[in-house]
Amino acid sequence: MKPKTFYRQILLFALCAAFSFSLLQNGIFAQSAKKETKKTVKKKSTVKKETKINEDSENFGWRTKDFHPYVKAIKELEKLNKEFSENLLKLAIDEYSTGLDLLEDMENEVLKLKTAHKSQKHLNEKWYWQEVDRKNREQRIISRKKYEAKMKAVTYFTKAINYLDEIQSVEVRKDQKFINFQSRLYQMYVSTNYDLNNFKPCIPILERYLTLSEKNKKDIWAYKYLASCYGYMEAVLTKYKHATEDEIMLYRNKKNRSMLQAVEIKYGVDSPHFKHLQEIVEQDEKKSERINDYK
Repeated sequence: MKPKTFYRQILLFALCAAFSFSLLQNGIFAQSAKKETKKTVKKKSTVKKETKINEDSENFGWRTKDFHPYVKAIKELEKLNKEFSENLLKLAIDEYSTGLDLLEDMENEVLKLKTAHKSQKHLNEKWYWQEVDRKNREQRIISRKKYEAKMKAVTYFTKAINYLDEIQSVEVRKDQKFINFQSRLYQMYVSTNYDLNNFKPCIPILERYLTLSEKNKKDIWAYKYLASCYGYMEAVLTKYKHATEDEIMLYRNKKNRSMLQAVEIKYGVDSPHFKHLQEIVEQDEKKSERINDYK
């Protein structure tokens, strides 16, 4: 073999060996890098998953929508929230509006009936008693419609008052809009119930009405209604055999104080109206004293 050919073969062999070694080394590095990349990705995904679990545990772990407190104190605390009170106020306004709509619909219907009755000629009526009979019949129909509507309205007003009584948020109760609505609701409840001759339930609502604001303390109609309701209770207890004189006197005094308050607001203390009523009240109370002395 020639020397040149021998050297060429050795050089070619060396180059092939170097190239093979390079390929082998690159393959090992690539495999190693791939493994490292997988580990990194796995590590990152694990961290992300762990983070997500931690966030879920912190913010969404408690599923509180269906939570109902077993301990009564916890439930009572929830009632102090403004949101809870505002929801109750909305319910009260809905009940009040329904009752008011019933009364307004009734008044419109009664007006239509009265207009229709006036427009009728009634030529078949020959005797006076026939006319009286017809008018009484018409009045009974109107009275029944009024009674039914007012009974239903009182039911809704009562529900509204019950909702307001449940409101415990101080912020809501001190709001002037709340006080104004409460005053209107009490007025509607009393005036409607009074028309149904339900005098006794009006008393506690009227007493509460007077304490709501300074304006209410000067409301003459509140004292007029109160005087009548107290007078009714006085009359009932007077007829009741087992009622004590102290119980009767309690309502008699309240009746007289309410009448005097109403006259004082309208005419003043120095007016002849107030002095005249004061004399009537004094005679009423002296009469009670004489009866007690006789007993």
